[in-house]
Amino acid sequence: MKNELLEQVLDHEWQMFVRVRSANPAPCQSAPANFRTIRGSLFEMWSEAMLQAYLENLEDALARGRNLLSEKYARMDNLIPALSDSPLIGEIVASEERWQDELRQRYPALYRRCCRSRDPSGDGREFSVYLRCELETYGERTLQLYHENMINAEALKRNLAIEALEQLVRRSGYRDAAHAEAHLASSGT
Repeated sequence: MKNELLEQVLDHEWQMFVRVRSANPAPCQSAPANFRTIRGSLFEMWSEAMLQAYLENLEDALARGRNLLSEKYARMDNLIPALSDSPLIGEIVASEERWQDELRQRYPALYRRCCRSRDPSGDGREFSVYLRCELETYGERTLQLYHENMINAEALKRNLAIEALEQLVRRSGYRDAAHAEAHLASSGT
C-alpha cells in the first residue's frame, strides 16, 4: 500500500512539476527519472498516513485547478504571499536544518553535490526557504503528520535527512552514503 501511495504522489507531483515556470528552473524538470529518484527518496521517510494525507492535498489541488508545485516556486521567488502561517512550519524547518547540519558534517562531498545549501542565496534556493515554501503548500493534516514523524524520529535519535540521502545514493548505484562520499571525495566532484 505504501509503495502504491508513493507512486501516486510522485505521479501527481510530476504532473504539476513539469508545468512550473520559475525564475530558477529546476534541472530535473526535463528528467523524470531523476525527479522520481530524488523525490521518492524523500517520501520513503514518510509514513503511509503522511503519504495518504499529502495525496489528498494533491488531488484536492488538482480538482480546484491549483498547482502546489507552482505555488511553492512562486513563494520561493517571493511572487506571492505566504500560503500558511502554521507554527508547525517553523518547528519542522528548525529540526530539518539541524539534520542538514549533521548531514553536511558527515558527508561534505555528498552535501555539496546533492543537497540544497543552507547558505543564504537571496533568490529562494537555500534549503530553509525551499522547505518552508514547500511546507506552506501542505494541508494542516499533512503538516501535523510531518511534525509527528519528525518528533518520533528525533526521539529515536534518527536523522531522516541522512536516511533519505542513504536511499538516494542506493538508488544511484552506491552501497551506502559512506561509499558515495568516498567516491565523490576521491574524484573531486
